[in-house]
Amino acid sequence: MRYLKTAFFSFFLTLAIQQPSLASGVPIANDLQADYGAEGFNQTGEKKVVLLLVSQPGCSYCVQITEEIIKPMIRSGSYEETTLFREIEINAGDSLKDFSGEEITSNSFARRYNAWATPTLLFLDSTGNELAEKMVGVNTLELYGYYVDKSLRNALKKLNP
Repeated sequence: MRYLKTAFFSFFLTLAIQQPSLASGVPIANDLQADYGAEGFNQTGEKKVVLLLVSQPGCSYCVQITEEIIKPMIRSGSYEETTLFREIEINAGDSLKDFSGEEITSNSFARRYNAWATPTLLFLDSTGNELAEKMVGVNTLELYGYYVDKSLRNALKKLNP
């Protein structure tokens, strides 16, 4: 019985730990290679851009970008055919599989892109190459959505010429 209680406690603890990520509305990047293989192409066979949010615990700007920009983009459905949204949290001890299937810490993954400040938005292809200039920090929230759209358009032009 003791083992059963421990198993239940571990299960619910895991759910509680994962809940903030699920509540953010941006899928957490656990396996980018598998995600892209499963969701990286639209119905006409064109490739999608991976918009990767690099965040960290306690980052109020990350929450603001998620709530005011990224979640509305996802909910709108307008980006479903062009964009694969994912998030990684640095400084949280998490790991993920990169585009080649290699297990790597979130911090090491972010260092590949010199993404040490949060929030950072990366615009990547299926192999992890940057398609548009990363967006670091928040300068003016009023124009942020415009700049995200502009970066996505530029990335899509490179991805699907």
